[in-house]
Amino acid sequence: MTTPTIPQEPFPIYLVSSSYLLYDATVISHVRRTHRMSGCLTGTLPQIPQQNIFLGLPLELMIEEALLLVDKGAGYIVDDVHVHEHGLRDMLEVDKHQFLEEREEGQRRGVEEYVRKVQEKRGVFVQGRGNDEGGGVDGGGQGTEGGRGDVAEGETVFENSSVSNSRPAATTAVPAPTAANAVMYYPTPAISHPIYHRPPVPWDIRTAPLRPQRTQGYPLYKHLHERGYFLSPGLRFGCQYMAYPGDPLRFHSHFVVNGLGWDEEIEMRDVVGGGRLGTGVKKAWMIGGEDGTGEVRTFCVEWGGF
Repeated sequence: MTTPTIPQEPFPIYLVSSSYLLYDATVISHVRRTHRMSGCLTGTLPQIPQQNIFLGLPLELMIEEALLLVDKGAGYIVDDVHVHEHGLRDMLEVDKHQFLEEREEGQRRGVEEYVRKVQEKRGVFVQGRGNDEGGGVDGGGQGTEGGRGDVAEGETVFENSSVSNSRPAATTAVPAPTAANAVMYYPTPAISHPIYHRPPVPWDIRTAPLRPQRTQGYPLYKHLHERGYFLSPGLRFGCQYMAYPGDPLRFHSHFVVNGLGWDEEIEMRDVVGGGRLGTGVKKAWMIGGEDGTGEVRTFCVEWGGF
């Protein structure tokens, strides 16, 4: 069993256009495993930017999640644009050369691995075809008419499967890939720290002490989080949060949650609508807030028939 990698705390949370993002997969798994925060994956592929099913990095945190991580001392906020500008400006020439050399080395290793796998598959293919042909049997052996004895060393044979079985299969010989003619692209790293002269750190003067603004629902969010709940955005259910008793990959949510001010008035139709909404999706509708003493109180509404 592989031991999970534990990143060093506090870790940076990048502020980009009022969004709080995590780019490092190690940090994201640590936040989910240790701090019970799942966030929302927002990354997509450049080739299909409109798909919204198979999303990846970066992970976007709710304001409440980012604020709680800062309050716990697990993370700190970094102005991403500001840090990039200063990080690239402060790069030394030797750092640039080292980064380019590491990128070239990574590409070289990728090409060699690609060529090795292709050549292994080619060897298995040629060996399998030789066994099938029987080594000189009429109708398919090497050296006979229609056989493959004329395929030169270093070439790969591809069969045209659209040709009928009543005649010999058409073949096309192409050069086997080598490290010299294989076309590969530079791998794109998940994080941009390697190009900095120094990674951003919380005590660095260039990372301004930014802090998310406390929202009205933050006391209720923190109250539920401290009691072991996972909370995620509740927009698709018409509420502020969804509260899960454990990891959302294993449990259904139990509550649709709205955080309110203690003296905030609630319309009766909102109470009825919230109760019917929660019951309609097989959950309880929860409201709550912080009273004048700093304590958080919660109330649940369920719709019942009379």
